[in-house]
Amino acid sequence: MRRDVATLKGKYLYGEVAERIQEMIHSGEIKPGDKLPPERTLAESFKVSRNCLRQAIQTLSERGILESRQGDGTYACAPDDSALIDSFAMVIRAQRETLRQILEFRLLLEPAVTSLAATNITNEEIDRLKVIVCDQERRILSGQEDSELDEAFHMGLATGSRNKIVIQVMETLNDILNESRKEPLWNTVRKRASVIGHLKIIDALEKQDPQMAFEAMQQHLWSIEQIILGGDRTISFQEGKELEKQDE
Repeated sequence: MRRDVATLKGKYLYGEVAERIQEMIHSGEIKPGDKLPPERTLAESFKVSRNCLRQAIQTLSERGILESRQGDGTYACAPDDSALIDSFAMVIRAQRETLRQILEFRLLLEPAVTSLAATNITNEEIDRLKVIVCDQERRILSGQEDSELDEAFHMGLATGSRNKIVIQVMETLNDILNESRKEPLWNTVRKRASVIGHLKIIDALEKQDPQMAFEAMQQHLWSIEQIILGGDRTISFQEGKELEKQDE
């Protein structure tokens, strides 16, 4: 196979591994009748456990996309367009539900963290947050991806809370939370909405207003949820005008 699947980042669930294998079949990198690499090799390439890989292969075998032959390995089956379309639809629905739950969790956690930070964060830490937002704006202008800056901003808030448990929890959960920061989800509108939200959070921090900080983070996450999932919550009129102004 020509593509280096080791470029996958993080710990992928078996459903996501199954999706990537399907993409490789759909693109022709794996052709009907091709034998897949050994289990150990694939698991190392995708950076997942062998058990996770087996679940992905079993899922694709049940859908008629792969065929596991006893003592011989796993082969790609002749394409069945309807099965492929159905399986892609299932994966997309599962991903949307995972993202919805991650954003729901962030809404439970991060407004409270930001409220705590408004009371405890130092001026030096606020200045570092401002630098991060400036770097975000520069990357928007140059068309670069900036998800790690978003992660740094939110971790900066956790640090500013002065609560060691909060910091440990955020660090532990970063791999999960970063699923809502994947590069395909970072279109121009989201990048600009992220900057606007972060600036409003900084304003609340400078005023040392816990309630304002809570609401600023809450509105920020609602806006991101709307952009990613098109949920019921809408970006406020003022935010919409600010986004339009940046597009001019």
